[in-house]
Amino acid sequence: MSDRFDFLELGNDRGPVLPTADSEESGLGLGWKPLRLRAVEVIGEKGTQPGQFDTPTGLAVDPWGSLYVADSGNHRIQRITSGGDVYIYGKAGTGLGQLWGPQAITIDPSGQFFFVAEQGNNRVQCFRFTGQHYVMYSGFRSPSGVAFDAQGMLWIADTGASKVLRVDTRTGQCIGGLDRKHGLQRPISIACDREHRLYVTEGSTNDLFRFTYDGVKEMAFADNRSLKTPAQTALDAQGRCYMTESGADRLHVLDLNGNSLITFDRPSTRLGPLNGPSGVALGPNGEIYVADTLNHRVLRLAWE
Repeated sequence: MSDRFDFLELGNDRGPVLPTADSEESGLGLGWKPLRLRAVEVIGEKGTQPGQFDTPTGLAVDPWGSLYVADSGNHRIQRITSGGDVYIYGKAGTGLGQLWGPQAITIDPSGQFFFVAEQGNNRVQCFRFTGQHYVMYSGFRSPSGVAFDAQGMLWIADTGASKVLRVDTRTGQCIGGLDRKHGLQRPISIACDREHRLYVTEGSTNDLFRFTYDGVKEMAFADNRSLKTPAQTALDAQGRCYMTESGADRLHVLDLNGNSLITFDRPSTRLGPLNGPSGVALGPNGEIYVADTLNHRVLRLAWE
């Protein structure tokens, strides 16, 4: 059994194995061998108790390996540490420190705070990891994505307002962003890479765009293939983009040119297929977490 969770451990967990972009396992080298992902842990089940979920959406992992889950249907955030402790943040409501329909989470560069995009209350809230509510940003329309960039600035996907905003959290001031003139109608999620580029999933056209911070569109990933309701994304050090496709019930892994490397849609015959996955996050040691939203659980995957 897992040291961290009491729900289910699958197979012999050898720890994360992360093939590099030029290895045989990547499918890109001369000795071609296809990438494979396997489920090594199932976290949670439907319910209201600590460690249980109702429609989990956004995920994040802090520098120490604690998993944060936007437990959207239960209107709370859960933090599950590597030692197995579960901490609950928020409860249903509209007051400070309360939540309604949290959708996405991001950890600030210091690892001391986390920010939550809260659709039901049209705001973004910040909490200390120790539990105290810290600050609130309001005036949004159904925000659904949050991410920090390489310069420590916070990006917010203001979905209902058809824009993404770049915010300096030290001052609370908006210092940039993108909107309809950049092709955004319903931005869903945001991820930032180390090369100062922004990845935005676009709900109106079922696309994934890559921009520079000043709004130059470098590519549209759907030009290479059809995507079906792309949700959240995460980026690894090898330049791979992990994207949940809620409408296709799968996790899609793409390279920097938009080429498909692998799709993952069924953990096992016993566990059945993914169902409306939305959140995806990567841990500090290469762990891959997917919010299997309509199955009310989170999966941990590993390369094999």
